[in-house]
Amino acid sequence: MFYLWLTWLVSPLLRIMAGRAPAEPQRILVIQMAKIGDLLCATPVFREIKARYPQAHLAVMATAQNVPLLRANPQVNDVVVAEAKTFRGLGGKCRLIHLLRQGRYDTVVCLNAGAAYAVAVLWALIPRRLAVQSNFGGMSHQLAARLWSEVEIHRSDRLIQATYLALLARLGISAGRLDKEVFTAHGAAGKADAVLGQATGVLVGIGVSSANRLKALGSEKIIAVARQMLAAQPAARLVLIGSDEDKSQAAEIASQLPPGTVIDACGAVGIAELPGLLQRLTVFIGVDSGVTYMADAVGVPLVSVVGPCNMRETRPLGKQVILLQRADLPCAPCAHIFHAPYTCRVGTRACIQEISASEIAKAASSLLEGNACVHDPDVLL
Repeated sequence: MFYLWLTWLVSPLLRIMAGRAPAEPQRILVIQMAKIGDLLCATPVFREIKARYPQAHLAVMATAQNVPLLRANPQVNDVVVAEAKTFRGLGGKCRLIHLLRQGRYDTVVCLNAGAAYAVAVLWALIPRRLAVQSNFGGMSHQLAARLWSEVEIHRSDRLIQATYLALLARLGISAGRLDKEVFTAHGAAGKADAVLGQATGVLVGIGVSSANRLKALGSEKIIAVARQMLAAQPAARLVLIGSDEDKSQAAEIASQLPPGTVIDACGAVGIAELPGLLQRLTVFIGVDSGVTYMADAVGVPLVSVVGPCNMRETRPLGKQVILLQRADLPCAPCAHIFHAPYTCRVGTRACIQEISASEIAKAASSLLEGNACVHDPDVLL
């Protein structure tokens, strides 16, 4: 807190030293240090900035996990690789300031709510400083908000992409689309061919796990969903989607299903090659996760078991989407953009457990039959 108060006290001098921003941004840095799903929700920011300022140099600060996706994005000119944990303490703040000054940015658009970014960007003497402010947080968040040039406060009743676009309006960027997008790395089609082999017909993708275990379906439910899908579509093949860390769980799932019905794609392709594999699926079943948002971005019909998440803030926007969520639970939603618990505070995980395998399989089957999408949070289960 000390460094925050100190920065606030000297902020008038720092603003003078930063000088005036150019009329039109020349070197822009977008800070998005969150996970895959959050990065995909930020893609409208990259798209709309480059549409309005095509000659500007656009860099994105992101974690190493997301670098391949950003490298594949033609709208991003440079990627600044960093990890939030390295910015802790006074030494970490100094490293962040040095990193920012190296880029010679005239404009920073911060999509993370941490006070460290507000402090470092001002000490780096960047003249134009825009940020999204969390709708959660106490005095430190409020104090940090005063260090930015412009702030847009997020609301829990609107999509995070809408908040981002409202912030970009301060840069003279009007309107814009909310849909996410993802670009596929070179060679992804060949990798997809290698994984899927000669498989044709109905390919049902199933997300094996989630980075947030609070949302995970679990092996037992995935097996039950898979059996019901195979009963309805005997010629279908199941494609298990996940990382290297999900391989043991995928092997457990496959062992409980008929031989030859499962393709284990866990860890088989890189993150920037995964869109090419997802595009080959007939339908995808997952939880509220980065892979689900990636499937949405490439237009795959999908069923999302959204569990504890606030669907007014973030959700798939594709034309063939069914969201499954218990709207009658008093404890849900408990997970928000800027407040995401990793454990169930009531100990039941009812928001996931009470969505049955039958409901999931039925929703996926309805998409295979070409039924209309269900987006509206007011009409969830």
